Amino acid sequence: MEADSRFDLDATAVAFSAVVGAAVAVATLFTRIPVGIGYLNFGEVIIYTGAFLFGGTVGGLSGGIGAAAADVVSGYVFFAPVTLIAKGTEGYVVGRLAGDSLKSKAIAVAVGAPFMIVAYVLAVAYLEGVPLALAKELPVDILQAVVGFAIAVPLTKVLEDRIPELR
Repeated sequence: MEADSRFDLDATAVAFSAVVGAAVAVATLFTRIPVGIGYLNFGEVIIYTGAFLFGGTVGGLSGGIGAAAADVVSGYVFFAPVTLIAKGTEGYVVGRLAGDSLKSKAIAVAVGAPFMIVAYVLAVAYLEGVPLALAKELPVDILQAVVGFAIAVPLTKVLEDRIPELR
């Protein structure tokens, strides 16, 4: 499977999606880093890494299902449908657009992350009002994407060198 593969649901994509999705859920649940106005987690790191390594299908399935599962387990069931769509779309877009170069990965995240950011800002605006969504949700989501990218790029490089037979 290459990072630019089309939407294929073969056994390999399903297996990789399950493993990466579980890693997304664990990273989301067990890394809560306070940033003053909210919390960061490393779910984005795993979504981007999976998308960079295995493409859009795995990025989309693992991102959406893994992050939504984390919402359900952590008691945010009402956010799970938003998360499924937001993180699934983000992971799919990043995996479809990312190539081997740093520039292509940056562009992929710059195009994919806004799907997540806009979805969460709209959900919070609906639930708690526009001022809170813009003041609290927007900066945390942007930071989440930037940190996710900054860590996923070197992590992807390390994993590419160690698991070339999986690609």
